[in-house]
Amino acid sequence: YLNMEEDQQKKALEFQILNNQFEQYKQQLAKLEEQKKDISNLSISLKEISKLKKDSEFLSPLSSGVLVKADLKEPEDVLMAVGAGVMVKKPVKEAKKLIAEQEKHITLMISQLQSEIQKIGQVINQLQQELQ
Repeated sequence: YLNMEEDQQKKALEFQILNNQFEQYKQQLAKLEEQKKDISNLSISLKEISKLKKDSEFLSPLSSGVLVKADLKEPEDVLMAVGAGVMVKKPVKEAKKLIAEQEKHITLMISQLQSEIQKIGQVINQLQQELQ
């Protein structure tokens, strides 16, 4: 009888740990999906900006819902952050390639995380049935 009780306690602890991990993974997935959305929007913006000519007027976002009119001085180049507050001038074509690579990488991470969430979900369901 004692072994059965210990087994139930171990299963309950495992259930709790996996459930916490499951919730953390779901939060990570939501963040990755938001990043992917942002990158996708950036990709669209790069395509659009590459169609503009020098000194074209356009609206540039300062933050969510706040835009400013701007004149495009260098339509063939963009400034990209490379870390530590450093910006580097890149041709739009090269920026598009880098963004596409980032999008592929995030898509792969999302896929892997979804797979892990599914596996953990199955184990959680099994444990839940055993604990009833």
